[in-house]
Amino acid sequence: MTTPYYLIDEKKLLSNLKKISNAINIREIGWYLDEELLSGKAFIPGISNVANNVTQQFRQVLRKVIDFGALQLGTKSVPHGIVFDARFTLIQLWASSTDPVAFVAIPIPFVSVTGGDIEINMTATNINISCATNRASFTRCTVVVEYLQEL
Repeated sequence: MTTPYYLIDEKKLLSNLKKISNAINIREIGWYLDEELLSGKAFIPGISNVANNVTQQFRQVLRKVIDFGALQLGTKSVPHGIVFDARFTLIQLWASSTDPVAFVAIPIPFVSVTGGDIEINMTATNINISCATNRASFTRCTVVVEYLQEL
């Protein structure tokens, strides 16, 4: 004899619903916006604090895209507008740039066998891109920052 639907084990039902929810939600969100948003990625759980009844939970990765504009010889700095304090942890920082006339695109950081490397870094206030050679023809550059805002 089968169990009537109203006698289903509540814990088993909740467990199955949680499995379904996790399977649906484990995906990267394809939005790249110029504002802070959830990326859909989950980072390793933080340290649990049993005394304060805090359990280990995956930490949400945030993403922000910065329109960097044209590259130039030397270092160019653009404000990122991200709260960079003791709770900030960088996960990924990358950029790409396009020369729309010569139809050439490059990733940043960029290493060239003939010289002219491009470096990227982030400070508390700015994204900095340093070009060893003149790259002014690369007029479109976007920077993607993925980070945590919690311990």
